[in-house]
Amino acid sequence: MATTSIYDRLSQKREAAEALARQQAEEERVAAEAMSKMPVPVPVLPLDVGQNAFQIAGLNMRVPKGFGFREIDTTLEFAGCEVTFSARRRIAPQGLPLARAVEGYVKNLRDLHVGMTLVREAEGLLAGHEAIALDYLFTVGQERRHGRTVCAIISSGDELSRQWFEVSTLIDPDKERLADWLVAFDAMLADITAQ
Repeated sequence: MATTSIYDRLSQKREAAEALARQQAEEERVAAEAMSKMPVPVPVLPLDVGQNAFQIAGLNMRVPKGFGFREIDTTLEFAGCEVTFSARRRIAPQGLPLARAVEGYVKNLRDLHVGMTLVREAEGLLAGHEAIALDYLFTVGQERRHGRTVCAIISSGDELSRQWFEVSTLIDPDKERLADWLVAFDAMLADITAQ
């Protein structure tokens, strides 16, 4: 009977341990890869139409109870340039699908800005709710404008209180300093939180 030396047995144990470690590492890699492909759930944030506030330059202004937010139009400064920002909320009729509501919104844009060109329409999320993002171009006098609007219909608590919610921005696309604004706008919308 042939016996193996202690060095051979140690070598076999070491090789077996290395093979097991390689197998575990491969299984962990495959599991991590599978997890990275799984979509991260986005929290669905409800609207609370009776709770409104603004934060400007670090100062918080709370709107008294009983006052509902309908519309905000403001001018922001980004990279030394002016951009417009607006947010609107309206009651959405029962049974009105988002796609049809967006069609109406685009029709209103075309009525308001003759020659408006719809550049992109993409599905996405706004505060965890199904949304449609629109990019469009139009002119004001001799100046071009690029608009981006993100639209959603959000149920605020019960199915009887569906709300149309839109957030928009307009920029002068010819100003190089505004090249990063739409990226910052999208990031701002992605960071919406609820109180």
